[in-house]
Amino acid sequence: MKRFLSLCVMFLFSLTAPLMTAAVEVDFVSGDVNYRHLKEDWQDLEVGMNLVSGDMIETGMNSEAILFDGGSEIYISENANFTISERYEKGEKRSTFMLFLGRMKFKLGKSGEAEPDIQTQTVNLAIRGTVLEVGSGYDGSTIVLIEEGSVAVQGKSSELVLEEGEGTEVQFGEEPSEKFDVMTKVIDWDAWLLSSQDAVKGNETALLGQIQNRFEDIALDIGNYELIREGALMEKERYIAKRDELLEAGKTDEASEFSKKAGSESKKAFHSIVNIRFLALSSIGLYDMAERIYTDIEAPIEEQQALFTGIKTTYGGIVQKYVLEGDRARLEEKARQKRGCLNLF
Repeated sequence: MKRFLSLCVMFLFSLTAPLMTAAVEVDFVSGDVNYRHLKEDWQDLEVGMNLVSGDMIETGMNSEAILFDGGSEIYISENANFTISERYEKGEKRSTFMLFLGRMKFKLGKSGEAEPDIQTQTVNLAIRGTVLEVGSGYDGSTIVLIEEGSVAVQGKSSELVLEEGEGTEVQFGEEPSEKFDVMTKVIDWDAWLLSSQDAVKGNETALLGQIQNRFEDIALDIGNYELIREGALMEKERYIAKRDELLEAGKTDEASEFSKKAGSESKKAFHSIVNIRFLALSSIGLYDMAERIYTDIEAPIEEQQALFTGIKTTYGGIVQKYVLEGDRARLEEKARQKRGCLNLF
């Protein structure tokens, strides 16, 4: 009986361990700063709050916030849209901060934890020990400035590594390709964001088309993760059935191996659903961009109407199925738990 209980504990721990998530602490708030979890109602952001994956922040005019993620500091400027997320890459969990509009500054701490990624509408930034500043424009463009360290600016098919004192600007739908010397290009952030807003005018149809293509890619990626998840769950059930069969026969050592295999498949399924949630969160910022573009068109032509309808339909399906309300309490509880001290029974 002791052996059976130890098998159960080992199997259940393998299922629950991946659910633990770290919280991001709110250190400073000034002005009109709100947050919500997924599609819940907006609330005032307050100092001392712990934020988790799926939490979104919006700052108003002349407003700002500072967050701490372990030893790392995140400064969010006015008129910004910022989301906390996470994903799994090759079995390793990576925190991801999504900046869909506005400006942020990131200073990596020395906590020993894996560096997070920063995602904009255009690129993913793989941080390699650094202080950097990022801007995300109304037209989906991104500008990255490196003060210390280095960062890999990753597009869909190419990567550009920036070192200390270097920067790059990438337009929506394009790949990172050219660097500039930060010392020779002083950035007026207000002017840069205003120019990104002006860049939308006359390019609405092209931008909506690119956004629709991006949504098609997101839907395809979600479908692939669903297939991985379904296959993993089927394998898990097969391993559990074999484990139970071996336990009935008194072969506890062999049963233990099948418990491990079932736990491994359960993790694979969990990683897939986390990655699906990551893509769903990405779609929220992308839809907000499309909605801003479309609603600013005085008299949309038929092509623009069709593009936005297609975007809205795809986005609505993703939100309905994957952006769920009401899981904040579970995530907060997991953030408080400590490894190795779970009460499973």
